[in-house]
Amino acid sequence: MRRYDPALPLFSLHVPKCGGQSLRRILEQWFGDLFRVHYFQQYNALPPRHEVRAGMCIHGHFNHTRGFGVKTYYPAASQFITVLRDPLEAAVSNYFFWKKRHPGADRGGGEDAYRDIDDFFRKRPQSHLENFLPEDMNEANFRDYLQSRFVWVGIVDDLQRDVGVLTQRLGFHDTVLEHINQSPRDENLSADLAAEFRESNRWLFELVDFARAFNSAGKTQSA
Repeated sequence: MRRYDPALPLFSLHVPKCGGQSLRRILEQWFGDLFRVHYFQQYNALPPRHEVRAGMCIHGHFNHTRGFGVKTYYPAASQFITVLRDPLEAAVSNYFFWKKRHPGADRGGGEDAYRDIDDFFRKRPQSHLENFLPEDMNEANFRDYLQSRFVWVGIVDDLQRDVGVLTQRLGFHDTVLEHINQSPRDENLSADLAAEFRESNRWLFELVDFARAFNSAGKTQSA
C-alpha cells in the first residue's frame, strides 16, 4: 500500500457497519483541529465541502450513489484509509441496526420496512460496501487501486491489530480501540439467501479477502 504523505489530505471512508465510529474517535484524537467529518447534516442536508489542506483528515460516509462520493466532492483525492468487513456480515449487521432503531415497527410494508432478516435480503440483494468506496474503484482495478491509493485498510475482525499498523503508518501514538454502535442479533439468515448474496457480490468478497491477505502477509508500504 502507498506511503502516507502528510503534504496531502487523508480521506477516511466510513463504510456503514464496518467499525467507522470506533475509528472516528481515534482519528479525532490524532488530527485534532485538522479533523473534519463528512456526514448528512440536520434534516438530511448534504455534507459541506471542506477547504482541504496539508495534514487534514476528512472522515465520513462518502456515498457516491447519493451524490456525495469522495471523488464527487474532492476530485483530487489520492490517499485513503478505510475499514472493511465480510460483506455478508456487514449486511446482517446493517439489518439488526435497522431493527434496533425500529422496535415494534410494522416491518411488513414499504420499501424500507422489513418483516424479518430474509425479507431484508430479498429487498436488498446488493452489498452497500461498494457505494462508499471511490467512484472509480471497481471489480477490474481494485487490487491495483488498493495498493496505489490506500495508505491502510483495516478489517473488522482484527481491527485492534490493524489500528496498530495505522498508528505506525501515520506516525501517531498507540491507541486502544473502543468498540461502539453494536446491535444484538436474534434471527438467522436462510442459507439460500446467504448463498445468493455471496454470488451477487462476489468481487466485494474478493476485495475483502485481498485486503485481509495483504495485511496478514505483513507487507511493507510501497511508495
